[in-house]
Amino acid sequence: MSPGERGQASVEVVAVVPLVLAAAIAIVVALQAHRAGEAAGLAAHAAGIARLQGRDPVEAARAAVPGLARDRLTIAVVGDRITVRVRAGGPRALVARFDARRQVRARPVGDR
Repeated sequence: MSPGERGQASVEVVAVVPLVLAAAIAIVVALQAHRAGEAAGLAAHAAGIARLQGRDPVEAARAAVPGLARDRLTIAVVGDRITVRVRAGGPRALVARFDARRQVRARPVGDR
């Protein structure tokens, strides 16, 4: 390989590395967004069932997502509506718009 060819290969590597890095970051952000959505759905479902069973919906929601940090999970119970918000993990500048919110209505069948 001649010195000119080695220089060309170096330029190609320098050009490709930022693209690979950007793709890797995009994949990680997408996975964190999906994880937040799944966690919010699980927690909301568990809270709704707990409410119908006469148990504490907040405790049930937290128990449904044990690996999630407490400060990333917000549960609000207003009447028969339970709203769960989960902050996506990662740097806020990248993932803030992917925070998840799920809402359920927990009312017995006879109350419809």
